[in-house]
This record gives sequence, structure tokens and C-alpha cells, in this order.
Amino acid sequence: MILETLESRRLLSVSPVSLQVAADRLAVRADLLKFRVDVFSDSAKLLTDVQTLKADGAKHDSTLLPLFNQLHTEVKSMHKQLAADRLNEAVNVLKDDATILLDRAKILIDKGNTSAEQTDHQKLVSDQVQLQTDEITGLDTRITTRQNDYNTLSSDISAIVTAAQNDPNASSKLQADVTTFATDRTNILNTISSDLTTIETARTKLQSDLAAEEGT
Repeated sequence: MILETLESRRLLSVSPVSLQVAADRLAVRADLLKFRVDVFSDSAKLLTDVQTLKADGAKHDSTLLPLFNQLHTEVKSMHKQLAADRLNEAVNVLKDDATILLDRAKILIDKGNTSAEQTDHQKLVSDQVQLQTDEITGLDTRITTRQNDYNTLSSDISAIVTAAQNDPNASSKLQADVTTFATDRTNILNTISSDLTTIETARTKLQSDLAAEEGT
């Protein structure tokens, strides 16, 4: 119920074409690193919240337990869809990677032939742009998946809070634990959404600057 999956850093392996593109890739790397840090720190926070909930009786509360199980099921469903989204993206990205490797091989073969090398480099940049396009398309899909599922998760969290407040068998401590969990879980949903949008913006900037390189 608590863990978020991480975004790939694979795209950063391609060597830079210009200082601007190099800066763009560093920006993407920084955004991905922030995403990972947020995931790990937020997951640790939720693990603590869950342990506190269990210790204060949530796992034995007949009103709250089904609602927590429902939330857990919804999160598992989201992660399953995200895994499918990544696999679909991987198909296109692997093709792009193979094409880029062939481009690099062609550059080596044509070394010394100025005209051929220029054509080869233009094709390499064009294929790098396509790689970014497929990365962004994949990220767009995952962001949409998360946004749709986050609406459901938010409803589940609200239902848990309402049930806890109206549960005569829930201690005041357990009710407070539920509120803390709900606040932390909601904050995490917002943080992850913001991080992914930032990553998408950085990748789009990289794509744009690569396309500009292609034009020159």
C-alpha cells in the first residue's frame, strides 16, 4: 500500500551533442534523483505510520480493516498498470536504443568521410530526438495512470478517515493515527505527481534542444 515505483535513468547514457543538451541531461538526472529521494523518504514515513496503526489496533478493527484492504488493493492495481505501461514503453525505447547503436557504428565506419559523417551525425541526433519522444510518451501514459488512480486512492483515504471518526470501537489514539496516515499519504500523492510533472518538463526541454541541434 505504501511504496511508489521509480522512474528509469537509462536515457541519460547517450553522450551529449552540445553544452545545452548536456545541461538538459543533468537537469533530468537531478529531477530523477529528487523523485527517488522523495519515494524512499516518503515510503519510510508511511511504514512508520502503518506500524503505528497496527500497534494501536487497526488490524483488529472490523470497520477500518476492510477499508485499508480496499486501499491496498487499489494501490496494487495501480502498480500493475504502471508495470504494463513501462513494458509498452520499453518496446519502443529498445528499438530506439538499437537504432542509435547502429548510428554510432555507421559514424565509425564513415570516419574521415566528412559528408557521410555529417549525415550520420544528423541521423544520430534525429534518432536521439525520437528516443526522447518515446520516453515522454511513456511518461505521459504513466502520469495519466497515476492521476486516474490517485483520484480513487484519495476517495479511499477519505473513507478511512470518516469511518475512523465515526467508529465507536476506535480509540482516540487510533483515530489520530488514521488522520496522520491520511495526511502523509495525501501529501505523498501530491509530491509524486509534482515530481513526475517536473521530470516530464525537463525531458521535454531536452527533446526540444536535441531537435534544435538536429536543425543545425
